Amino acid sequence: MTGSATGHGFTTDRGWLIDRLGRPTLLRGVNLGGATKVPVTPPGATHLGVSFDGWAEVSFVGRPAPLDDLDAHLDRIAGWGMNCLRLLTTWEAIEHAGPGEYDDAYLDYYAEVVRRAGARGLWVFVDPHQDVWSRWTGGDGAPFWCFELAGLVPERFVAAEAVALDTQDWPENYQRAPVATMWTLFYGGDTFCPELSGVQQELQDRYIGAVAALAERVAHLDNVLGYDPLNEPGNGYIGRSARSMTTGWRIFEQDGPAPWSPLEYLAAAAGVPVRRDGGEVLNPDGVSVWRDGCPWQRAGVWDVDDGGRPALADPVRFAERDGVRIDSFADFHAPFIRRFRERLRAVHPDCLLFIEGSPWDRDMPWDDPDPLVVNARHWYDIVALGTRKVSRGEYRGTTDVAGLTEVYVDELRALQRSNEEKSGGLPMLIGEFGVPYEMNGGEAYRTGDFALHERLLHAMYGTLDQLAMSGTQWNYTPDNDHAHGDQWNHEDLSVFCAEDGGGRAVAGFSRPYPRHSQGRPVRMQFEPGSARFELVLDASSLAAGPTEVVVPAVHYPDGVQIEVSAGSAHHDAETGIVLWTLESPAVTTATARLVLQPA
Repeated sequence: MTGSATGHGFTTDRGWLIDRLGRPTLLRGVNLGGATKVPVTPPGATHLGVSFDGWAEVSFVGRPAPLDDLDAHLDRIAGWGMNCLRLLTTWEAIEHAGPGEYDDAYLDYYAEVVRRAGARGLWVFVDPHQDVWSRWTGGDGAPFWCFELAGLVPERFVAAEAVALDTQDWPENYQRAPVATMWTLFYGGDTFCPELSGVQQELQDRYIGAVAALAERVAHLDNVLGYDPLNEPGNGYIGRSARSMTTGWRIFEQDGPAPWSPLEYLAAAAGVPVRRDGGEVLNPDGVSVWRDGCPWQRAGVWDVDDGGRPALADPVRFAERDGVRIDSFADFHAPFIRRFRERLRAVHPDCLLFIEGSPWDRDMPWDDPDPLVVNARHWYDIVALGTRKVSRGEYRGTTDVAGLTEVYVDELRALQRSNEEKSGGLPMLIGEFGVPYEMNGGEAYRTGDFALHERLLHAMYGTLDQLAMSGTQWNYTPDNDHAHGDQWNHEDLSVFCAEDGGGRAVAGFSRPYPRHSQGRPVRMQFEPGSARFELVLDASSLAAGPTEVVVPAVHYPDGVQIEVSAGSAHHDAETGIVLWTLESPAVTTATARLVLQPA
């Protein structure tokens, strides 16, 4: 995978990625890496704060790791049997200095990371990452200069309580005015805020241009599968009902008062102190985040009632158009994705699109016949992620692998059904899933026992096996540590931590799987206790190449025993792959079976 004119060679068919030999393919990999959200210089870890000065003079060269350290990390990932990277970048990393000013040193660095990944047999798809719009709104992604287009003054955000920085409950920033405004303008500014007409196209053009500039550096590398148009894109106010605009919301368990509503945040951001009957006051100093006043108030979205409280002036502004309910994905995300595709395909003609809707929406309506599209939405065990605990009461009375798998299968099968009904049965790759490693107060740090994390991971991967889904786990952060986790908003989901000796809970995710199959898999199951793996293929139609099953050393340290119902198989100890070949017309049954057990 060093680079050629042939490209990656994949297409899709009936819910599967198909390689150039006609083999159904599973991608199993990791997001690299969590700290890529923040710059290397000046150090950007969220616990260090975010500067509102010098925003143009930053560098992301060295994210995910300095080149001198990178090879060891890529070797480790490949050694675990993974075959794919969801490789992070950010809009800010590419275009931080100003509109159209691309960081050539960073683009060269990123291309070298991709090249080295290919030398180790790792496929890559590019993830232009964002969370709650930018570092100045509690997350990562967009460059600072975007706020000027919207008339926002970021230096006032903190004083106006319009953002929360360095907080575990970072998703709550989606409710606040700066984040909701930027997403509304990005996807639907021309529709919802005529005063700022033209900002929508400017933002989209600049963003797409930045990703295209990166694509120009990597499109010739044949291990590049494609691009995610946007990580976990927000809807802003688009699609919100009156109830949604007036109701507070959060996903992380925490003490303290109930969250403020989007309407209350919107009024407070305009410099209106918002008071509750209980005595709490939002933005008591009346600081406005707007350079020239709130455009949403001028547009008639909200106003202040006779009692001095914020009120919706147009309750259906964001929920309906001409009496028809707005679908945020179909009406606004999908047109952007098509614009993104047109520009990226001009640079990289055969690239796959790994599309995802807002993480808050289950359905992702997509009726486009493009054969190079993958449903790459995300899924988490929201209980474990939100509480950092695992309790039997939340999992139908059990926390063993079988019980957890049953719960997870129900959740992911619902997403699979939605994909079949709303998205045309696209191949599914769960772009993010994973476990927080600081669960139960960081108990595993003190004991070195990651058995709980292994159980959760076995259940997650067992679910992917049962539903025949690809997946890229969140995440691998080379500079993860116990004190600050992934260096971003107190998250700690990295499978790697030097303080824990390298990989964590490796046995839970380094598992056997068919990376390429000669026939379509109809069953695959791994039993963690015995390390027995069974794969059953539909043998009625066979591809040109053999089945390739990854056999990780963590479960098969002394080699592997192989049993097949048809064909021949052997273990290549050097690569850790079992090659299983079926030859027509020797296969006389509808299915063929392979069983692996430790030697």
